[in-house]
Amino acid sequence: MKKRPNASDYVYNEIKKEIMLLELLPGQTVNEIETADRFHVSRTPIRDAFRRLEVEGLIEVRRGNGTYVSLIDIDEIDDIIYMREILERAIVKEIGPLSKSQEIKLELLLSKQKKLLDIDLDELTLSKKFLELDNELHETIFRMANKINVWKRISNDRPHYNRLRVLTNLYSRHELEKLYREHALIIESIINQDYKKLDEFYKDHLYRGMDSLPGIISKNPEYFKGSIFES
Repeated sequence: MKKRPNASDYVYNEIKKEIMLLELLPGQTVNEIETADRFHVSRTPIRDAFRRLEVEGLIEVRRGNGTYVSLIDIDEIDDIIYMREILERAIVKEIGPLSKSQEIKLELLLSKQKKLLDIDLDELTLSKKFLELDNELHETIFRMANKINVWKRISNDRPHYNRLRVLTNLYSRHELEKLYREHALIIESIINQDYKKLDEFYKDHLYRGMDSLPGIISKNPEYFKGSIFES
């Protein structure tokens, strides 16, 4: 029987999801009492959840000045993308020839992305849902290479990167359509074991958010921190 999450786990998971999907914005105040009232729990599980979120770098406790959602750290994003580029370009080469069922699985995931883009949704909802499908595709690629634990590790280490991805995709359906086309090329190259082609565009695929960064920062400079802001 699956164990039910306790109050602390539930609050932690919900707040983490809200932060990652920008329902709680970078720099926004999060208050223990208000959060306890919202989730109808005592302050003890709230404190426990806040401690875990602070360890993960999702919130910052400023002594005597409250608790805030952490700003998006551009330097950490650059490090994560660098690591993902090296790992994923190596991992896709370890998959080898796909079985027919594996090909169908990848093509089905791509089809789900296309169907989502054909639905008339507001940009925020579309971005969130597409991000979930994007993660599912990359997770499946790692799983097919028997590297699911590597995926879990880098997934846990990228709260800043994920929030940038939401912001990148938030302003344009066109950006999501470009991502879909890139995913189609990735899947085609994996099926054909065309690793040269994968190497050619994998870096551009992963660095897409960084290319859009100047425009995103100009719209919401208060969301970010990093060495580029230091004089």
